[in-house]
Amino acid sequence: MKVKLFILTMLCVTITNSSFRTTTDSYTLDAGHTYIGFDVERFLVGEVTGRFNEFNGDVSLSGDSLESLKVNIKINTNSLDTNNPTRDGHLKGEMWLDTAKYTEITFVSNTLKKDKQGYVMQGKLTIKGITKDIEFPVEILGPFNDPTKKLAIGIKADLVIDRFDYGIAFNKKMDNGSFFIGNEVKIKIRALAYKN
Repeated sequence: MKVKLFILTMLCVTITNSSFRTTTDSYTLDAGHTYIGFDVERFLVGEVTGRFNEFNGDVSLSGDSLESLKVNIKINTNSLDTNNPTRDGHLKGEMWLDTAKYTEITFVSNTLKKDKQGYVMQGKLTIKGITKDIEFPVEILGPFNDPTKKLAIGIKADLVIDRFDYGIAFNKKMDNGSFFIGNEVKIKIRALAYKN
């Protein structure tokens, strides 16, 4: 009788522990369905628009809670593209991104918290070897099965950083005293990651 009771108890403990066990799923960014772009004001009347064409990243999710989501992204700075080779050369130079020395821009998330509007992601952004804590609103879509039946997660984010914070301080003044390049950089991310 005692043996049966012991076996029954151990079975209940095993089932209970199993019900609380969570697994961590990993996802990889799909370059063909991911956009990482930026806008910077120029001459006070327009914007320089560009993007990075080469990057890699992964997303992890533990259990069913979206707040467990983590993001790790590495961007190849030399893949900067503003559709103007001359300008791209300037932006890759020492006064701007200095891509010969700083080959990557990285972002590693720390937390994802829910608020009244949706979610806010907090993490560390590193540009030109300078790391800053940033936070920004983010929209998480999924996980969901896409038309090919692959499990995917979508991430949409729009944020603004000050390039001066990352040592990109080159500028010139126009005749009216205004700087011809803005210090704020608007970043737009539209990412899709597939489960590994």
